[in-house]
Amino acid sequence: MSAKPRVVVVGGGIAGLSAAFRLQQAGCETVVLESGPPELVGGRMATVDVRGFAVNRAATILIHSYRELIRLIAAAGLAGEVVPGNDLFGLVRGGRVDRVRLGSRRQLATGGLLTSFPLGDIAKLLRDYRRVRPLLTPHDMSPMAAADFESVHQYATRRGLRPETLEYLLDPLVSGLCLGEPEEVSAAMPFVFLDVILFGGGFFTSKEGVGFLPKGLARQLTVEHHAQVTSVEERGEEVAVSWHRPGEAEHLETAAACVLAVPPPQVPQLYGQLTAEQREFLDDAPYARSIHVAFGLDRPTAERAMLVQASRVEHPDLCAFVLEHNFSPQRVPEGTGLVMTHLRGAWSDRNWELGDDKVVDHVLAGVRRMGILPELERHTTMTHIWRVSPCLIGRRPGDYRAIARFAAGFDPRGRVQLAGGDILGHSTTNSSVASGERAARNLVARLRTEGTLTPERR
Repeated sequence: MSAKPRVVVVGGGIAGLSAAFRLQQAGCETVVLESGPPELVGGRMATVDVRGFAVNRAATILIHSYRELIRLIAAAGLAGEVVPGNDLFGLVRGGRVDRVRLGSRRQLATGGLLTSFPLGDIAKLLRDYRRVRPLLTPHDMSPMAAADFESVHQYATRRGLRPETLEYLLDPLVSGLCLGEPEEVSAAMPFVFLDVILFGGGFFTSKEGVGFLPKGLARQLTVEHHAQVTSVEERGEEVAVSWHRPGEAEHLETAAACVLAVPPPQVPQLYGQLTAEQREFLDDAPYARSIHVAFGLDRPTAERAMLVQASRVEHPDLCAFVLEHNFSPQRVPEGTGLVMTHLRGAWSDRNWELGDDKVVDHVLAGVRRMGILPELERHTTMTHIWRVSPCLIGRRPGDYRAIARFAAGFDPRGRVQLAGGDILGHSTTNSSVASGERAARNLVARLRTEGTLTPERR
């Protein structure tokens, strides 16, 4: 038998892989149980090959301020796969695209994007941002409870912001982060995106897409694919995990500890040793579903921005366009283009069963209406539709206070730890990495206290 304590990680998204990697570094024997196939390792951070294009499944943007994620890339020996990315951002407004470089605060202040809004509104937003910035932590957004008492729309009304500031600045910030609407989302959320704009420090990518990180981690771990977990139970000094795979008998894993890195609503289905309050919090996770379309082009676009966002004034359904070829020419085959188009969560929810051809037609009609990206109609050689559910967390007014209560009631010394940006934070790659690493640290501390994992073992 192995002298190393065994830890089972349920879920092969980036949070689960991060936890497993750090636990393995600390000297644990780890196994990751992932329900999906190998090509989708990483979950929403997966990248797949579609007719020669590396198409990201959901996550697309990696930022230099993502410190936990960058440290993980280095620790996994994957820094050589990183390439710098373009930081030119565009906002559709009145049939044109206003552009600014997000990596430079000086250019933000003078480049025409923020200066196109009323100066008094920008001053109010920046004052409020400075007040809440110390509360923004990637793994646990509990501190934001102090600023969580109204919706974005209510905040704009209370602060006397002009309608154009709400519709052309706050709305894109909200839809870009969670596909949500200003009337429904907590006023705390736009400041998360504003932090990226002001202090993101620019962007980076990989020629393999964002999936280079989960794939690189998975190569260094034991990952059981198509493994459907049915229960996780603490039994005294061990945790029992039951799972099955098509065509195989039921498997029972016994381990010293377990990390549950699955979407919040799945946790109560697997782990019955929760309080009623914990179960209610996890069941109530405010997810948006997403239908988004990748367009492979036979040439790059005339548009130079790597990200273009649209207000609902410009189009009620389309909210963002990620131009992968503008991140870096290495992201696509030479001389081609790749554009990921994103629809708002409300539209995806209403049209979840809509046929692929009609989804594509709706997107094309939208870009035609806005007068942008004509290459989607004239030079498309590939389309690929993703339907991701659950996709993004959109925190409502009061949700950050609920996060604080849940975090205070969950035992950081327990044998079962939860991981995922969607638990206590937001649906970002860095939040997920930070959450997975926090779960790993908690378990390492527990196992060392018990004497089953020594500090010398690496």
